[in-house]
Amino acid sequence: MIFKDRFKDKVMILTGAARGIGRATAVRAAEEGAKLVLADRLAEEGEETLRMIREKGGEGIFLPMDLSQEENGEKLVQKAVEVYGRLDIAVNNAGVMGKPNPVHLLPKEDMDYTFANNFYTVYFCCKYELRQFIEQGTGGVIVNNASIAGMTGLEGNPAYNASKHAVNGLTKNLALDYQRYGIRVNSVNPSGTKTPMVDEAYAYVKGKIDAAIAAGVDPKEIANMGGRKQMPIINRQAEPWEQAAAILFLCSDDASYMTGATLQTDGGWTSF
Repeated sequence: MIFKDRFKDKVMILTGAARGIGRATAVRAAEEGAKLVLADRLAEEGEETLRMIREKGGEGIFLPMDLSQEENGEKLVQKAVEVYGRLDIAVNNAGVMGKPNPVHLLPKEDMDYTFANNFYTVYFCCKYELRQFIEQGTGGVIVNNASIAGMTGLEGNPAYNASKHAVNGLTKNLALDYQRYGIRVNSVNPSGTKTPMVDEAYAYVKGKIDAAIAAGVDPKEIANMGGRKQMPIINRQAEPWEQAAAILFLCSDDASYMTGATLQTDGGWTSF
């Protein structure tokens, strides 16, 4: 369901906008009146998202940038203010699955890469989004995209798991520290969703399993991320639009009494 004009004249930053959950959120936010400042490393796909929102009659700009670099978090907020004069909402969605490996097989550079793209992207963006909200003096809303991996364990991918726990920990602390400025900070925690990132991660793990079998190694030694639990209570993956609906609820005034929440958009995954 589209809520007409729910975000009319609201300026919204949305990172990781090139595909998957980010694209679905961007399209729906545009349909509901938001002025969008989109960012992603994937330039061609990001421009396609921008084209899609403009076809819906929406308004926005796209910035191709790597948000694991702090200066780009600052530039993103500066551009939003330069183009639209203010910032009202920020959805920090950019992230990666990384290269799943148990800790004893995990190179430090893989852990660093996952934290750079899952935690530091959020930290850098929040840092400059919060500064802008404080300067404006009219409050603001931040929604960070974490994961069920930020609520529980995720077999075979400790780097992703640790980075998403860090996002949820940061979210709670920001809620505590910035409510005095009228700023709400929450996170969403999706389970498996039909996105290219999830498909690529499972393809990577399948390749490892196939290589192990070919080398005569017991494939049970290769953790498969889902591990003992393959599906949530709702026996399917989420659609990107379902995650977008939850994100935009947290962005809206309907969630005005919510801050510090880690909303589980997981089909019941973490309930058993």
